[in-house]
Amino acid sequence: MPIWITSSRKDMWLGLLERLHTHDRSFHKFLESHAKDGEITLARRDVRQIFAEDALAGMIATIVWSHSRGMRVNALSMLVRDLPTLTTLMSINDFREQELNELLAQPGISVPTASKILSACGKTYCGMPAAILDDTIIQVIESDTFADDFPTVAHLRNKSRSRPIPYYDAYLRDVSALCEKYDLTSDMIDRYLSEYALGNVAQQQELKSA
Repeated sequence: MPIWITSSRKDMWLGLLERLHTHDRSFHKFLESHAKDGEITLARRDVRQIFAEDALAGMIATIVWSHSRGMRVNALSMLVRDLPTLTTLMSINDFREQELNELLAQPGISVPTASKILSACGKTYCGMPAAILDDTIIQVIESDTFADDFPTVAHLRNKSRSRPIPYYDAYLRDVSALCEKYDLTSDMIDRYLSEYALGNVAQQQELKSA
């Protein structure tokens, strides 16, 4: 199954929501609408379509899609509380450093989460299509195998946490260059990098078991 298709249980999300004691029923309505046989399966393109039709539902879809194994109750509480703010912020089509800073200022939003939100909602950053950048992808692009493909990132090696926005900008510049060179999309590249990483993990586990 492609890495950016996720599936999670409806009852798990309902259990988390019960612990929030929230009066907002938006999350519950989403689960009722999109669960089939107790499972919610979403591809990135599904999230984009939902967001295009209903921005609030799209934000909820992004949370479910990017946290298929669930999340800490306090983190979910903050996201549910801030849904109106996040939905308003995501009305921006092309994010700049100021807007990205605003997104990162929301409690519980790190660069990996922000990149998933931007990508899932089909946004751009400084004119470049948003791509997902998480810790797994960072390990891959900083490896010797991919050093030549990510020259801009190479200048910020090991600085993904200390300089998160410049690092994300560097990553997108390298991704955009690869897209132009090989006629790819940013979606293809981040998916490939994630699946490459998963393949490496599986290979290492096989070697250990051997």
